[in-house]
Amino acid sequence: MNRWIALVLLALACGCGSINSNREPPPKPFTATKWMLIMEVPLPGDPPYIRFGDGILEGYGGCSRFVGRYVQDAVGARAIAIGRLEIDRRLCDPMQRLAESRTLEVLQAVSSYSVTVDVLTMSGSGGTLRFRAADATPGAAPTSAAPAAAAPSSSLVGTRWKGVVDGADEGTTPWLEFAEGRVQGYTGCNMLSGPWHMEANQLRIGPLATTKRACAGPGGEIERRLLSAMNELAHVARQGDRLVASGSGGDRFEFSEVR
Repeated sequence: MNRWIALVLLALACGCGSINSNREPPPKPFTATKWMLIMEVPLPGDPPYIRFGDGILEGYGGCSRFVGRYVQDAVGARAIAIGRLEIDRRLCDPMQRLAESRTLEVLQAVSSYSVTVDVLTMSGSGGTLRFRAADATPGAAPTSAAPAAAAPSSSLVGTRWKGVVDGADEGTTPWLEFAEGRVQGYTGCNMLSGPWHMEANQLRIGPLATTKRACAGPGGEIERRLLSAMNELAHVARQGDRLVASGSGGDRFEFSEVR
């Protein structure tokens, strides 16, 4: 009898180990989400926000736009670290600049987060920031969103594209990622971000803001080609699984869709 009980316990232990080994890691709650800053005294103009891509954070502080990298834990500890933010400094009202400076100071130092219904709270050594989900109405219970009407731009939202560059390695290969109304990516040297929209069935991208790291060699040359082909007057078109940008000066840059 003791031998039989021992065999049963051993079988149960093996079964549990098998289930645990196949368990998938928890999903990332930030990727492709946008959050609006909750302010006690709202300032005039567009409200500040942050948007999370896959390892990339970009947003608007109330005066300038910013972009940076972030690392989030994958084991449910609610820890997060944000790398150095690159900011496209703009001239704004002094009160707006002051409020933005304080917001970015706190954001840069956050180390933990929590999400309660539609509110994201981020805290660290600099203080605490609270954000509300961009598609949520204050005080309203969360509901299922109705499907949006089909639009020419909807086919790009949520897509990711990799630059078609002969001989480029992983560190110098550009990429683009489209969210609703915003595009972010990598030039082969610097991070980029900016708006995009459809105009008379034409895709318009820009103006693009980039970080300011100097790159020599292939990365710098690839960046020059990309930015020359993707200026504000460029013609950008989706052609099957390719995204083709043609600059006003004849420069051309292609991306292939990442599936």
